[in-house]
Amino acid sequence: MPTTPSLLIDLTGVARLAGVQRPVASMWRSRFASTSDAFPPAVNEKSGRLQFDAQMVADWLVRTEHGNNPDAREDAAAAAAPADFSFADSKAVAEVEALIALHAQVDDLGGLTHAQIQATANAIDPFDETLQTEISTHLQRGAPWLDYAARLIDAAFSPSAALALVARRHAVSHRAAGSAGPLVADAIALVVDAALALVGDGDTVTLDAGDAALSSALAGELDDAVGIMVPAKSSSRRVRRQLLVDGHWLTDPEEPTTRSVVVARVPSERSKDVAGMLRAVDEVSLSLRGSDAAVVIGPARALVDSLPPADERARADILRSGRVRGIARLPTGLVDSATRESLAIWLLGEPVGEVTLADRVTAVADLTAIPLTLATRADLVSDLIAGTGSGRDLRAHQFRFARFVRTTSLQARSGSLVASATRKPAPSTTDAAELAALLDIAADTVRGDIDPIEVLTDAHAVPRAASVPELIDAGHLRRIQGTRLNPDLLGSEGLVVVTSSDLDNPVLIGRTRVDQLDFAAQHPNASLTRPGDVIFRTSPTAAAWVDADGSKVVAFPARVFRITAGDPGGLVPEVIAADITGAATGPGAWKRWMLRRVAPHTITPLRRVLSDIATARQDLETRAARLADYAALIVAGAASGAVTMIDTNHAADAVSTQ
Repeated sequence: MPTTPSLLIDLTGVARLAGVQRPVASMWRSRFASTSDAFPPAVNEKSGRLQFDAQMVADWLVRTEHGNNPDAREDAAAAAAPADFSFADSKAVAEVEALIALHAQVDDLGGLTHAQIQATANAIDPFDETLQTEISTHLQRGAPWLDYAARLIDAAFSPSAALALVARRHAVSHRAAGSAGPLVADAIALVVDAALALVGDGDTVTLDAGDAALSSALAGELDDAVGIMVPAKSSSRRVRRQLLVDGHWLTDPEEPTTRSVVVARVPSERSKDVAGMLRAVDEVSLSLRGSDAAVVIGPARALVDSLPPADERARADILRSGRVRGIARLPTGLVDSATRESLAIWLLGEPVGEVTLADRVTAVADLTAIPLTLATRADLVSDLIAGTGSGRDLRAHQFRFARFVRTTSLQARSGSLVASATRKPAPSTTDAAELAALLDIAADTVRGDIDPIEVLTDAHAVPRAASVPELIDAGHLRRIQGTRLNPDLLGSEGLVVVTSSDLDNPVLIGRTRVDQLDFAAQHPNASLTRPGDVIFRTSPTAAAWVDADGSKVVAFPARVFRITAGDPGGLVPEVIAADITGAATGPGAWKRWMLRRVAPHTITPLRRVLSDIATARQDLETRAARLADYAALIVAGAASGAVTMIDTNHAADAVSTQ
């Protein structure tokens, strides 16, 4: 009877091992099936997936020089698994992680008897907070994966990297983990930056995130003068294993600490609903002493977005503590297993100085549409940390993303906690006289291109900026869905079609059309645009364009905002488009958009001058394009030898000297 291979690998694993795309691995199997050195045959099938002997596959890759990994034999364990092991089994994964952690503490674990392995685990983890139970369970299995753990370490080059590899493969098999899945590097970096900004020498950082990658990244950045503490609970065992392998010493929970900074992530477990997440945040808030602080990251649907009444009251209770110093909604794509979900971050702590609950303020920001670059993270953390300072610190801080609001107003607010933070930044000056002077200076600089509009420096009231739902409820604005068009109808003749992608480059609008009769037959109730309609989209980025002429077809997922002609409420199409561009993105993002308004008597002259400016810009762009074409032709002619350039200035100088 043939023996079962020690490691099995599927075609996805073959592609990972070879460093190629998944279809390439399938092609190898079919293309070389009839050759003298065929791809190794399948030896098993599991859940509809063919499995192969990993060692035979690695040998074939090296022998035939296929793929991009000459070290395939050494790396085979990283892409394969034993026949009786599944990365979808959380308990089995925990056992392998415990074996890796034990390997990091013992020179030759494979040379020990089962009793010696258990004794070693008991000595390393006497209180069973890290790996003792997992090792005992594995020994009861007969220790089948002891060699596999050692091979994983060799393939990954270190026990720490092996743990990270196991975590990644476990996460891939647990796509249903949702918002409890692994954080991407940018999200981890943001939490680390925020925590480091709060930590001082002699403080203790409590890693209550249940997230090994986040905890390891933060621990690696802490100074030796900062203690590290991990709560004793089941979700912390993986964190403790990672910190053990990374060589970080943990502070005894019984030791007194002067100040603690808690780093928490909700949900740390997949089963937690919104109510459970809020309970977890409440527990963090209640655990803080006078000078303690905390950083909490979790789904925006629990921490900042609109909630049902019961959950809204629970969140208001947390805010009522007066400890929430900073709140920010973050972009989507920060969790591998929930790429469309937005996260949010909270900073908790007592403000500097004696500040009454009624006078406390909270920094609020909405970065839904802003990538978390290094500069963005630094400025956001700076804004949020300003919320922990005194009133003088707040007034002195130049906010980039956040604005501060009274904490008491957040407690009473229904709906999103960051709705007001989506408003466009105000001008750098709020002095009306200074703004008028700047406008005069700017007008002088463009007189050669356009006749500036005459303005008066009389101050007057303007309607406040309002959210889109508020404007729709007030009857000032309508939202009209786009039409789901059959692609077969599209052509080059007929009505102009505006698609979502056209909003990236409105110059392309007009190239896609639909026959008017066919459109009317298939969509008898669909309406065309009117002059002044704002065509917009919410993803992948927020974008908008004003249709000046009307009579166009808007293709879903693009949609239309139409201002009520008889009651515009101070809305101007061009201002709406400017406010939408670069605003929050994602499903339902339009509900959080804040739109600026102007005084009613300003609407007509403002639209006229904006139209003149747009025309002048188009003329300048056309002239610039002609100059660019001319320059390109000159270079092409000179480089090809088709023409000879004459320096007329040099020729004139030569004549004048004769």
